Amino acid sequence: MCQVSHLSPERFARRPAFSLTALALAMASLGSGNLHAAETNQAPTAAAVEIDAINVTGQSVEQPTEHVVGYVAKRNMSATKTSTPITETPQSLSVVTSDEIRDRQSETLGQALSYTPGLTSSSTAFNRTADRFRIRGFGVESGTGGSLRDGLRLQNNSYDGIQEPYGLERVEVIRGAASVLYGQLSPGGMINGVSKRPTETPFHELNLQVGSYDRKQLSADFSGPLAGSDTLSYRLTLLSRNSDTQQDHVNDDKFYIAPALTWRPNEDTSLTLLSFYQKTDTRFSASLPYQLTKGVGEGGFKIGRNDFIGEPGYDDMNGEMSTLGYEFQRHFNENFTLNHKLRYYESDVKFNYIQLPFSGNARAAAIAQASATGILARQYSDRRERARTWASDTNIESKWQLGSTEHTALVGFDGYDTSYDSHNFRGNAPSLDLTRYDYGQPFVVNRNSAADRGSQLDTLQKGVYFQDQIKFDDKWILVLGGRHDWADQQQEAHRNGVKASQDDEATTYRAGLVYLADNGLAPYISYSESFFPVPVASATGQTFDPTEGKQYEVGVRYQPKDSNLLLSAAIYELTQSNVLSNDSNGDPQQTDEVRSRGLELEAKADITSAVSLIASYAYTDARITKTVDPEKSVGQRSDETPYHQAALWTSYDFVNWGIPQLTVGAGARYMGTTQASKIDSAIPAYTLFDAMARYQIDENWAVTVNASNLTDKQYVLCGDSTCQYGDERTLLTSINFNW
Repeated sequence: MCQVSHLSPERFARRPAFSLTALALAMASLGSGNLHAAETNQAPTAAAVEIDAINVTGQSVEQPTEHVVGYVAKRNMSATKTSTPITETPQSLSVVTSDEIRDRQSETLGQALSYTPGLTSSSTAFNRTADRFRIRGFGVESGTGGSLRDGLRLQNNSYDGIQEPYGLERVEVIRGAASVLYGQLSPGGMINGVSKRPTETPFHELNLQVGSYDRKQLSADFSGPLAGSDTLSYRLTLLSRNSDTQQDHVNDDKFYIAPALTWRPNEDTSLTLLSFYQKTDTRFSASLPYQLTKGVGEGGFKIGRNDFIGEPGYDDMNGEMSTLGYEFQRHFNENFTLNHKLRYYESDVKFNYIQLPFSGNARAAAIAQASATGILARQYSDRRERARTWASDTNIESKWQLGSTEHTALVGFDGYDTSYDSHNFRGNAPSLDLTRYDYGQPFVVNRNSAADRGSQLDTLQKGVYFQDQIKFDDKWILVLGGRHDWADQQQEAHRNGVKASQDDEATTYRAGLVYLADNGLAPYISYSESFFPVPVASATGQTFDPTEGKQYEVGVRYQPKDSNLLLSAAIYELTQSNVLSNDSNGDPQQTDEVRSRGLELEAKADITSAVSLIASYAYTDARITKTVDPEKSVGQRSDETPYHQAALWTSYDFVNWGIPQLTVGAGARYMGTTQASKIDSAIPAYTLFDAMARYQIDENWAVTVNASNLTDKQYVLCGDSTCQYGDERTLLTSINFNW
């Protein structure tokens, strides 16, 4: 029986080696048949001719938007906006394939990227409402433009919703400054989710999942030619989940549907419609003051990792997120290609939650009182948020050769027209007795317009960019790029109608050089820049320059020819300047600077036809180098950023044991000590273990069991004087049927 690991027909071969072997055997059979036919039509010869065995191998060129078998992707689109081998890209990047996502049954991007070097994420409790990460010590999320879908920025606000991993073919992570191609970004980098697209090969998949916290989930994935058409193909991805969570009174319900359609009238033209609709029903798990967090604080009363400090009858988070867009590509000839993307995005979020007083003396008094008496003072936050975005990117890719020099040039224009309307009301809520959690005390929400803390924010960002990938002597690749951006902000406060505006311009550059050695080594060196406009409402009547990022990086990759192995190593220095903070008088000043230096190692490999491996390590030294904030100090480490971070995952197919239907996997994730603002002591390090077992019953049915945090390690994640409990042990069982 042929082993099947990815549960659709196009994914039956778990390792590329299997498909290559089959191809070799098929070609050998054809060859032997031809030789036999020739022998029957020829006269006998005096002696037989003995031909040495020939190993025939081959593989199609990987497309960075299509499915990759296994864990090792060899090409990417995010770093250059062209289909480029990773070994020819002079910047750190990681690709997480859909096979890797499926093997670990990742339900958030944070889980999908948990084995990626240089990246940290908040717990799943928080990730249900927002995709928030730190890369190389800098915050990367939708609020900083760092969350992308198919090469275009997705959400406008942190709490618009999260990307559903089941709807993605891969996730590409670019580490470090990357504004040259994408405009306003955090210097940490970006995360690009690549949508599942229509396939020419039909497949159908149904998956039923049950697990911890009364989890019930049904998902489906269908694709193939539409009604037998030669030019139209479709994809339909669906997911419906009903589940509780480790936290009392917090659910995790979701509905997701993503239809897609591709029209390909000829080999040179394609138009793909991409869309999704997502509805979530959950509750926001408020961060806890470190004084009341077990394992960190020293207060007499603590809030446990299952405890809920909100109000079950009031707290609610219902969100809807949807997109509709297309990607058009036209190859005019072998030298010129037009690429055009357009997408409309909208989100609506109802967001009610209760937590401690937000700041100032009231918060300090509430923490002191709760620590001493167990009576927790609280405030409500009543929010309605609506966002709309038109996003577009158009470029022309041209290729030409001048002597021994090959050029792949890119010239493009992109733009984002965004509207974000928020309404936010705050007020006092009844105190909570931590000894008995006496929910249900009545209170009144004041929604008077004079108390509205929200605003209408309209932004328009436009940018022109160019890039040239110059290859000479088949050994050297020089990448040069530049961009100019215009960013306009217009804001009107709902409370008093006060208007504010700010216009920014910025020019950014990048340069990189790669050497391709014959043995598969590819050392590189690069420089890149980023910028991000300071929000218009950071200070009344004041404007500030955009923050700027500059990165120097030296690295090396190793990928022997025709191997399914990719090793990467990089050292870097990344600095963000023009960072805003308040001085001793409470006035905002744009004088802060943050610097990150580090080392990152990553290995992804199919070691044999039965063994696959993912390994990563990151050393990150991110700290403040300039500040006027009296609550910060020069040399202070960046929040939620460990010095040391390591991960190891391996999967094993029992082919050599005569059980080709069985695959097991195991992993370990180590997170070193971290520092959090306003917390004197370091946050303890921890190690988590994961496991997986899959049994392929036949070519249609498979059963998979997954366990994350297998030992049920209790740990915390802290930043800016608040903490979150990490994820408890979770067990999932999946039954998959495909045809």
